[in-house]
Amino acid sequence: MIAERAISWVLTVAAVYALLLGTYVVSCIAVSRLNRRLAPVKIQARDTPPSQISRDRKQSLVSLAAIAAMFGTGHWLYAEFGWGLAPAEGLAGTILSLIASLVLFDTWFYWFHRLVHTRRFYRLVHRWHHLTVTPVVWSNNSDRLLDNLFLQSYWLVAHFLVPAAPAVLLAHKLYDQITGVVGHSGYEHGGVWCLPPSPLVGVTHHDQHHRFFRCNYATHFTLWDRLMGTLHPEHDSELKRNIAATAAAKRAPRLPAE
Repeated sequence: MIAERAISWVLTVAAVYALLLGTYVVSCIAVSRLNRRLAPVKIQARDTPPSQISRDRKQSLVSLAAIAAMFGTGHWLYAEFGWGLAPAEGLAGTILSLIASLVLFDTWFYWFHRLVHTRRFYRLVHRWHHLTVTPVVWSNNSDRLLDNLFLQSYWLVAHFLVPAAPAVLLAHKLYDQITGVVGHSGYEHGGVWCLPPSPLVGVTHHDQHHRFFRCNYATHFTLWDRLMGTLHPEHDSELKRNIAATAAAKRAPRLPAE
């Protein structure tokens, strides 16, 4: 019985890792292709050295394994032992549980992100990620293990916090993975859905975090940053400019060489 459960856990974690890794690679390649046409409206003028991109890509392979271990363990405990809250029933329950998970994870991420930016924890936990000042798509998961334990351990305990079916949490995690890649892309792909007063974050939000360091700590929404006064003072105006510039670049005719 113990051996069977151990094998079940290993297979679960491996399956989650394969899914996260595939999502990471595919989304990085897809967003990189989208970026090519937007070269004139890159948010930061500076370029990231190839050695830094290679470093981020390699570290992401390790970090995704850590995230898979936490998510996979949480799912395995739920599936194998029934540990966690029973999922909400019906379509309305499914939608509400997804919204609840989005809001709760955003809260988790905001406060732990602020914590790892404090003097006590920053150098040991979070400094590695900020060595890339101009993020690229491959930078999203470039974190050390301790960083993941702070910011991503939500997925280990999510079943105890939200009455969500496993498929709902998986959908949320894949959304988080893809939007995280987009958020590190260096180009404003947010579009009108992110225009204030919408609470959704655009790429500008996290790009400013890498540039200015002590602002914009949330991941899905701007609500906590607005409530706690940690939103960059020029966030809304820059976001609007970047969205408009991206829209104009997309409307521009392609050159024959493209």
